[in-house]
Amino acid sequence: MDGVYIPIIGFLSIAAMFITFSVLNSWTQFEVQRTLRTALEKGAPLTSELVAQMVTNKSSRKTDLRRGVIIMSIGVAALVAGPITGSVQEFATVAVFPLFVGLGFLLVWKLERRDSTSH
Repeated sequence: MDGVYIPIIGFLSIAAMFITFSVLNSWTQFEVQRTLRTALEKGAPLTSELVAQMVTNKSSRKTDLRRGVIIMSIGVAALVAGPITGSVQEFATVAVFPLFVGLGFLLVWKLERRDSTSH
């Protein structure tokens, strides 16, 4: 029964990581909106560039690369932890998800680089 807890804790940890990221991202957006509201109340001009920047909340290529490397590192850490703890299969099962998510971020980073050079 103890072996069942390892993958469950692994998946819960990954879910907690994504939930934390989402909450922090929402909090950052809230702070940006509050700052903008305060600036407008004090009479600061609302330029079209500022509005365009707020509407296009596109993640940068650097962010995709960073996320891909960090998430893949979590998967690699799970793969390395398997032989150390003697639970290779359980940790390999847990490691597959972050490895593929990180690989997806790296693929997006690579494809965006290709698109930016062709335009």
